[in-house]
Amino acid sequence: MGLLQLQYFKALAERENLTQTAKNLMISAPSLSATIARLEKDVGHQLFDRIGRNIYLNECGRIYLKHVNDIFSALENAKQEMHEAETRQNTRLSIAISSPIIWHDAFQAFIKSNPHITFTHTLIKTNLLEDPSYCAQFDFIMTATSDLPGDNWDCEILHADDKPVLAVYPSHPFAVRKSVRFIEAKEEKFISITKGFSMRKYFDALCAMAGFTPKIIIECDYMLRSKMLAAEYGIVFTTQSAAQSGLLGDAVFVEILDPGIRRTQGLHWRKKHCLSKTAIIFRDFMVDYHHIHGTR
Repeated sequence: MGLLQLQYFKALAERENLTQTAKNLMISAPSLSATIARLEKDVGHQLFDRIGRNIYLNECGRIYLKHVNDIFSALENAKQEMHEAETRQNTRLSIAISSPIIWHDAFQAFIKSNPHITFTHTLIKTNLLEDPSYCAQFDFIMTATSDLPGDNWDCEILHADDKPVLAVYPSHPFAVRKSVRFIEAKEEKFISITKGFSMRKYFDALCAMAGFTPKIIIECDYMLRSKMLAAEYGIVFTTQSAAQSGLLGDAVFVEILDPGIRRTQGLHWRKKHCLSKTAIIFRDFMVDYHHIHGTR
């Protein structure tokens, strides 16, 4: 058997439509059918069930597809490794993040230690985290582990136990408290991140668990949220990692005890994807940095 046979099998297995698959491959349906028949003869098993004019991948076919996908993944990794060897080292990274302020210090430290490495830094919404084709453009995605669906990602945990907190201005009544039950904040005015971001999803979920609908007076980005908090327009829902960033000014942070659902933040990359040397440097730096600073 050859790679062409495997490519044809993979295409048909993913579409399960002989005519459309043949059209996409720019060959005739009989030619595709004959190729699959030869492949089945070579492997000694029927890979598709044929019912009338319809064709369906069977159990043997699903097993075979898994290994065919591994073959093509290995070939792609080989191409990547050869490219790395030829160009010595790719010095650019593409990174997506869902909550920017918790990573500022780590990024600054990385840039200082690796001035020869450049990267693009993209703020990503939760709906795009569910789009594999969009996510594939990034070397890494830094977000909560609950944000990425499925088991297509490898992950290094960076913040293992990120507590929910309220950020309040110093004159607020909560400022003298060490902790609150979230329901105690049901009448408060909230300055919130706009819908579609990971932090907003977390905020809405905890409000629902506490049994109230928050009174949101401003929906904005992270920078304006900090300014509005300092101006005492309202209070902010955030996490301990964001509190430690220092980007919320002189805010006082009060731990939320009930519900105290904590988040796990991680560095994610696609499974079976061959990381470049630069990507490995970045991954190892982030792991070491957060280990040293006690967030892992």
